[in-house]
Amino acid sequence: MADDPMLELMESYLDMPGMLAAMLVSDEGLVINSAQRDAVDIETISALLVDIVAAAQRFSQETQVGRIDTMTVEFDEVTLLLAPFEQELMLALVARPGTLALK
Repeated sequence: MADDPMLELMESYLDMPGMLAAMLVSDEGLVINSAQRDAVDIETISALLVDIVAAAQRFSQETQVGRIDTMTVEFDEVTLLLAPFEQELMLALVARPGTLALK
């Protein structure tokens, strides 16, 4: 089987302590590539990310604060980090709480 550099990139994020999953998600909420360590519902997460990003983009436009660069959303059970990857693609990292904490 040929090497998949994108899969290797996604798997490299799992080397970070506390990281549960890494995925590339299209602007339509489709998983393009992913890697996961634990049972994470990547299909549901990716589909719902579209709504989160759309709300943040509306906020950006209405308040004229500039485009979204990176977004972190913390929940009781997981932390999500969302970042632009390429046009129409977003990198989404799913981690245990506190793993991606801002300092």
